[in-house]
Amino acid sequence: MDALYTAVFEKILSSCSGGGYAIIDSAEFFDAIPDGERKAIGEVENALKYLQKNGCIDLKYSRGNVYCVCALKDRLPDEPVAKEPSTTVIEVKEKMDKKCLVFYSLSAFLGGALGSMVICIIAAVL
Repeated sequence: MDALYTAVFEKILSSCSGGGYAIIDSAEFFDAIPDGERKAIGEVENALKYLQKNGCIDLKYSRGNVYCVCALKDRLPDEPVAKEPSTTVIEVKEKMDKKCLVFYSLSAFLGGALGSMVICIIAAVL
């Protein structure tokens, strides 16, 4: 897990020691971030969204640089959660089914036309 995410989560966990929501200013998050990490408001917001998406925190609201958050877990997961693929297997299968339907329909039509043409040529010659 990235040090930025860990620092933001630890700050939320220490602020919510009573188990409720805490109102935290972005400056407090910046103070908790280690010196080697980037300290931008966008980085903090991305970390909060990531932690919320993975079920570690609940972000009740954010107004300006103030966030109302609650820790849902007492520690971060050991492994990062895999990101969802942009297209699901079902969507890919539906696209493939449509392409196969068109291909097979066209093949059947052309095969029937070719067979009819061969029969017509044989009937004309005899």
